Amino acid sequence: MLSRKILRLSWISLLSGILYNSWPLGYWLNNRVARVSLASGLEAVHQPYNWLFITTDIISSVLIVIVCGFLWKLYKDSKSSTHILMVLVCVVLFAIGTVVDALMPEHCVPNLMKCASFTQDHILLVHGLFSILASVFLFIALLILCWFRRKNMLLHILLAGYIVFGLISLAEAVAPGYGGNWSQYYYITLCSVFLVCLPYGVSLMAVTKKRLTT
Repeated sequence: MLSRKILRLSWISLLSGILYNSWPLGYWLNNRVARVSLASGLEAVHQPYNWLFITTDIISSVLIVIVCGFLWKLYKDSKSSTHILMVLVCVVLFAIGTVVDALMPEHCVPNLMKCASFTQDHILLVHGLFSILASVFLFIALLILCWFRRKNMLLHILLAGYIVFGLISLAEAVAPGYGGNWSQYYYITLCSVFLVCLPYGVSLMAVTKKRLTT
């Protein structure tokens, strides 16, 4: 049974996940961009309600950093503290990357406009770099959790979801000309679910390590 502290943190992480997964609002507030562009297009300069999508990303990141801080306070003295710290640091780096990414929005929306390449638009380069780094750090955090809880169904379903996204991305790269964005929206939803599950996963790591050392 999860402790009351973990349950409280789960509510905060739930809010973080919901805010991070704000793309469905795009179909209502900016349908033209939401239908054909990546999620970052909703935050692009001069797009309607871009401030809302930027704000939700930032607040989501701040909330998950707060959750990480409290999780470290709870488990810093556990026997698995080193690996828990690795997970939490990766999630904090994800949050930092997300904030930087949100504060440096694109100046052009691909698929709707003729945009400069990243070699000409350095903002686009930084935006893309931090977005990729954020995704990599979150994936590493999930890998560490799955390593410690190899028989946990929920964590492995999430990992399988990431693998499916990787296969879809590979298929899209092999078959250029695909103009949709559903795969990225799927990925964002997957990340949101992981944020929600973070307190649960970290609490399981602590339990696992204790059992292995007794």
